[in-house]
Order: sequence, then structure tokens, then C-alpha cells
Amino acid sequence: MKRQKQNPIKPIALGLALLVLLVALFLLIRFALNPHTEPSAASCRIASDGGTERIATRTQSPTILDLYAYFDWTETTQIKVYDHRADRIVTMDLEEYIVGVVSAEMPARYEFEALKSQAVATRTYTLYRMQRGGCQTNPEADVCTNSKCCQAFSSHERMQETWGDEYAKNYNRVAEAVMGTAGEVLVYDGKLCDALYHACSGGQTEDSEHVYANAIPYLRGVDSPYEDPMRTEDVPFGMDALIELITAKYPESGVTEDNAKTAIEIASAYDSGRVEMFRLGKTAITGKQARNLFGLRSTMFTVTWSEDGIVFHTKGYGHGVGLSQNGANGMAKHGSDYREILLHYYTGVEIASYGADGITAKPTPETSDAANYFVPEG
Repeated sequence: MKRQKQNPIKPIALGLALLVLLVALFLLIRFALNPHTEPSAASCRIASDGGTERIATRTQSPTILDLYAYFDWTETTQIKVYDHRADRIVTMDLEEYIVGVVSAEMPARYEFEALKSQAVATRTYTLYRMQRGGCQTNPEADVCTNSKCCQAFSSHERMQETWGDEYAKNYNRVAEAVMGTAGEVLVYDGKLCDALYHACSGGQTEDSEHVYANAIPYLRGVDSPYEDPMRTEDVPFGMDALIELITAKYPESGVTEDNAKTAIEIASAYDSGRVEMFRLGKTAITGKQARNLFGLRSTMFTVTWSEDGIVFHTKGYGHGVGLSQNGANGMAKHGSDYREILLHYYTGVEIASYGADGITAKPTPETSDAANYFVPEG
């Protein structure tokens, strides 16, 4: 009797079916034991046309409730961003904008909790500005990408140029920090804060009225003990260049090469060490004006004279009000989480949730990192 040949496809199909059943059974058991494990979420990647496209990927184990709250947030929070380089307005999710700002405003190598504190400050600052008329550069936009008007911003293209081979790694790290705080803002007396921040305070932040017009209760000067490096700099001016600069801006000062060493001095300083008033002969200017005139990193400076001219010795970088980014990184290195960092630099504030219904409730510490907008690595 002739033996009938066995169809080789059947055992392969049976094997695949069995494998699928085993995998499904494994996932069912795993989900039953831990229902919060690895749900899928929308993310994005670089598309062939240079833009971004949504893809499905695995997140950092958020709960179903976290995902629902997050997607409800992003679907109702679209903002208009004026790209000052391309001279166009782009509509994007708020959290996508926050990722771009944090990428531009804080080094991606900073501690993760510092990045999270920057994300909350950035989000609060953005919404606060939007409530008060939006972008001053382009009235049709909510915010812009110019740090002189709103906040710095990095597109995916600029991130790739800046980070090179570290692009995916750095982007995912920043995105995780942003999405781990999605919707969280700083409030004082139930209202959004003007969450100012700067690069480095020089060891002590400043009261708001010493830099800007108003005394704001949550923008009080505080110690910033963990700044490393302190960002010190020496800025020298030869005598000829110094006199030319002063007389061009303040011709009535009467400063000359002969009297410069007695006519130029710090008249007064705040307790923080920042210059309050600076004397240029017959003219008195503020420390802020002196910083702008001489191109200094901050108003926390002293002066010495050399044979060639004057030397400004500065500490810190920026206006010194609110969150010190360098100080936040130092606090994170010493074990502080982002909440502790924010409550240190912003006096008397609370961390709350902000969504379609406005300020709703203070989030619990157990809120998971529902990371989104991730870029595939490798």
C-alpha cells in the first residue's frame, strides 16, 4: 500500500497556534497578577517627511486610570506656538511643547528629579502667560520659541543637531520627566504662579522686587546650597574700552580715564550679594542696568582694578528669581525629589492638577510616569 505524504504545513500551523495560545495564557496570568503592567499608549517617532507620526509602544507601566487622565488632558489642551525661526504658527499638544522647552532650557544630563521640577515650572509659566494675553511677539499665538519673549524651544531637528547620537536617549529621558508630571502646576492661593526660573543663583536666589517691579509672596530669596559649579566668571575691560562704553551710554556721568578708579564703584548691594546700585561718576544706575551695560552673567558681582583697567567678578547666571536650575540639580543629587525642589524655591506654593476644568486637585505622590512622545532608540 502506498504511504500518503504528510502535509508539512499542518504541524507548523499547529505549532504556531500552540505558541500563540501559550503567549496569550502567559499575558493573561501576568495581567491578573499585576493589572498595571505595560499597557500600550500613543507615542511618536521621526517620520520620513521630517515630521512626527503616532505609533503604538510600551510605556513605563502606567495604570489605565493614568492613561485615561493623560489622554483627556492632551486632547483638550492644544496651544498655538509661534516658531520665530520659521516665522510660522504651529498647533501642538501642551505637553509636546513642554518637552521642547525643557530640552532647550535644561541640560538633559541633569538629574531626573531636576528635569521633572523644570517641567512643572515650565508648564506653570506657560499657562500663566497664556492667561495674561499670550505671546507679546505674535498676538495670534499663545507662546513663542524665543527665550527673550517666552521660553527657549527645541524642535526635533534642533535636538538632533544638538545631541547627535544621543538624540533618542536624551529625548526619551526628557519626555519621561515631562509626562511623569503631566498636568501638574504650581499654585498660590488657588491661582497659577509666575514660575520664573534661571540657570544658576550663585548660592542665593533673589526677592522678586529687587529684579522686577512687584514683591510676589512666592518669589522670595532662599539659600541654594548645592550649586556645582557655581558659574563664576571674570570679565575684564581695558581702560579705553571702559570709558568709551560708559560715555556712549551715559555721557553725563563725567567718567574719564583720570577719575575712573574713584568714580566707578558699587554703591549698594542686597543681602544676597547682588548689586542694587552702581555708581558711574555723577550717574547712578541699577545693578540690572550695569549687568546689561557690561554684558555680565548676573548682578551678583564685585569689581577690582588692574593696571590695564577693571575686572568684573560674577557669580551665578541669570536674574536669580525663582527656581535655580543648577541648584535644583544639586538638590536632586542630594536626594530631593521634584516636589521638594519646587517647594523650596517657590515659597508657600502648592502643586496641583490643571486640566480642561482649570485647577482641580492636588495630585497624589503615587501618580505614575505615563510617558508619551517617545522616540525608538537604536
